[in-house]
Amino acid sequence: MNDRTKKIILISLGVVVLVGLTVAFVVKKRNKKKLVNNDTNTNDVKTDKSKNYIIGDSQTPFIDKNSTKASVIKEKGGEDALWKGGMGLKWLKGAVEKYPVSADVNSIIINIGTNGGFNPKDDVSGLVSVVKQKFPNASLFVVKGSWGWGGNKNVTDEKVNTYYNKFKDLGVVIIEPAIGKVKDPHGNLPIYAQIGAEIDKKIS
Repeated sequence: MNDRTKKIILISLGVVVLVGLTVAFVVKKRNKKKLVNNDTNTNDVKTDKSKNYIIGDSQTPFIDKNSTKASVIKEKGGEDALWKGGMGLKWLKGAVEKYPVSADVNSIIINIGTNGGFNPKDDVSGLVSVVKQKFPNASLFVVKGSWGWGGNKNVTDEKVNTYYNKFKDLGVVIIEPAIGKVKDPHGNLPIYAQIGAEIDKKIS
């Protein structure tokens, strides 16, 4: 192999390496730009004022019936509806984790805590965090649950307030009044009308 041939081979290799590096740089830059654009798109999505969803346990449908602005995602409870009777915070957190990111949702009203007896060990911060991830542009509210019945007969107002203040500390707006001390929350009680009206006032 003469010097001329060697020189041509070296030049060719240099060109190939240069082209490869250029392509890699362009692809990397394009991917980075794509990620930035995705973030920007999420932030720029306009919320749909009609998408105000109530999520949680079996009290959720009764709140739905008494609000003109907020509703359940689906009439039938389940993970994809983000509400189900008899469930607590851990279940709701898991259901929200599986839900697709929905940047157009205007508000989320959380109704949870009753079935867990307002357990101070509930991962409130974890729930709020995942709700914010899945509904990045939504205003967040929480409805205080019910007690005085079933396993919650001996629950005190202080315990309930301590539980929901955790939500408040994380920037979630508390809806007043609470469902409160009742014989059975599974009916269209007058208190739901008050709660529904308050939700409608808060939603913008």
